[in-house]
Amino acid sequence: MIDEGLIVKDWRYVDLTFGLIYPNSYKLANSSYTIRLLYYMINAYERFLCERIFLPERVKYPASNDHSSINLIRSLENKILPAEFDILGISVHYENDLKNILWILDKAKIPLYRKERNRLREKEDLIYPLLIAGGPVITSNPLPLSKIFDVFFIGDSEQTLIPFLDKFSDFKLGDCNRDKFYTNLINLENIYIPELNNHPKRGVLKNLDESPNPISQTISQSQKEDTILERNFFVEVNRGCPYQCKFCISSFHNSPFRNKSYTNIIHLIDEGIRRIHFEKISLIGSCVSSHPKFKDICEYVITKGKKLSIPSIRLDHITEDLIYLFERANMNSITIAPETGSESLRFNLGKKVTNQKILDVATKIFNSSIRYIKFYFLLGLPSESDDDIEAIINLLKELDEIGFERGALKVNINPFIPKLNTPYGNFVNNYLNDSFEQLISRFQRLTKELKKIRAVRLKSSHPKEVLKSAKLQTLFSLGDTTISKIIIEYYQNGAKYNDFQIAEKSLEFSSDNYLGKIQEGYIPWMI
Repeated sequence: MIDEGLIVKDWRYVDLTFGLIYPNSYKLANSSYTIRLLYYMINAYERFLCERIFLPERVKYPASNDHSSINLIRSLENKILPAEFDILGISVHYENDLKNILWILDKAKIPLYRKERNRLREKEDLIYPLLIAGGPVITSNPLPLSKIFDVFFIGDSEQTLIPFLDKFSDFKLGDCNRDKFYTNLINLENIYIPELNNHPKRGVLKNLDESPNPISQTISQSQKEDTILERNFFVEVNRGCPYQCKFCISSFHNSPFRNKSYTNIIHLIDEGIRRIHFEKISLIGSCVSSHPKFKDICEYVITKGKKLSIPSIRLDHITEDLIYLFERANMNSITIAPETGSESLRFNLGKKVTNQKILDVATKIFNSSIRYIKFYFLLGLPSESDDDIEAIINLLKELDEIGFERGALKVNINPFIPKLNTPYGNFVNNYLNDSFEQLISRFQRLTKELKKIRAVRLKSSHPKEVLKSAKLQTLFSLGDTTISKIIIEYYQNGAKYNDFQIAEKSLEFSSDNYLGKIQEGYIPWMI
C-alpha cells in the first residue's frame, strides 16, 4: 500500500492521537471521500495526529477464531496498534460493516461493551481509547451501537470535530474528569452521548464552501485494475439531494441540498493538479448533475487533460450534449438508477421518469463511444407485486433489443433496506417471516430471467444469501438499544445468518415481533 499524500507525524510532538478506522478493506477505505476529508481535516492541525486503520483481507469471525497476527491492524502510517491511540473514530456507511467494527475492536483486545471498558478503567486502571462513530448509518440510527461506543456524531461533523478534539485534549491533560468532559460535549449540539442519553440535533453545514478542501489526498499508486477509484482525485460538488425519493437516506438525512461554489471547485481542481499526480477526477455528491455549473465543471476537467468519473446521474439530466461531454472526458460507462421497471412504482418513489425516457437515453448512449451502462434496481419496495418484477425483466429485454454488446448492461439488484426518518422507514413487511419467502422467490425469478438476456451482466447471483443479509441490515438499521446485545452475540457466534438466529434464541428475542412493532409505528430514534 503506497499512498501519495501520506501524512506521517512524530508521536512525541502531538497533543492527541486519532486512529481513523474504516471497517472494511483498504481498497474501499481509500475510495471513500469521508475518509480522505477527515484525514485531511485532523492532520491540518500540528497538535493532532490522524492515522488510518483498515480491516485485513479474509478475516474469520469472531477475532478469537482468527489466528492472523494482530500486526495486520496496525495503522498504515506509523504501524501503531488501535489500543494505543487516544481516540478511535469509525466511519460507518453500511450495516454490513457492523461485524467488521466488532472484529477490529476484538482483535485489538478492546472490550466491546462500553460499561466493561469503564469498569476496567476504574477498577484495574487500564487505559482504552475513546470510541467515537459517525457516518450515514449513525446519523440514521446510533442506538444499535449505543452499548459499544462512547460518543456519536450525528450529521455533518465539520463544525464540531475540532472543538470536540480540543475538549478531549483538555480531558487528557487532566483539566477535567470524564463526567465533566461529557457535560462539556453537550454544548456541541450534534453529539450524542449514550451515558447521558441527551437529545442531539443533526449537524448541518449550511455553506458547503466552509467544508475543508482535502487538497492533499491519499491517492493509491497501485496500478491494479481493481484500484481505479483509489487512484482518483475526489472533488465534492454537492451534498444532499433536491428530489427526495421516499427511500433515499441522502435526501432526508443530508438535507437541505447544498452546492459547493464553482469558484471553490475550480480552485480545488487546480491545487490538486499542482500538488498530486493523478489521471482522473471523481466528482462526489448524491446528485452532481444538479449543480448549476455541472457542465462547466466537466468542461474544465477536460481542458486540464484529466479523465472524469461521476456517480449515478439522473436520467432526466442526460442529454446528447452531456453524452458528448462524457465521450470527450474518456468515460466508458454511465451509471443510472431506474430503481424499478414499473412506471407507477417509480413515480410513487418520487422519480418521475418514464420507461420511454430510459429507452431514449440508452439509445443515445448506444450511439456514442460509451460502451457500458450500469443500472441500479431495487427489490422489495412498498406495494411491489409480481407484475413489477416482470416489468424489470421486460424493460431490460427492450434495452437489449437496442443492440448492446454482450454484458454491456451491468445490472445491480439491491434489496430495499428501510431507513429511519424517511417516508419508507417503517416498511418492513417483506422481512417478516410470512412474507420473506415470497421476496426470495421473486428475487430468484428475477435473477434467473435476467441471466437469459444477452446484453445483461448481473452482479447478484445468490438471491437467498443476499436477502438474508438484507434482513439483518434492516433489523440493524431500525433497531433500538436492545439490538446491541444481539449484534455482539451474532458476531461472537460467527457473524452468519444462522448465527444471528442462534443469538435470537439465546437472548429470547424475536426479530419478527420487533419488526412488527416498527410496522405499527414504533420509531426508536428521531433526528
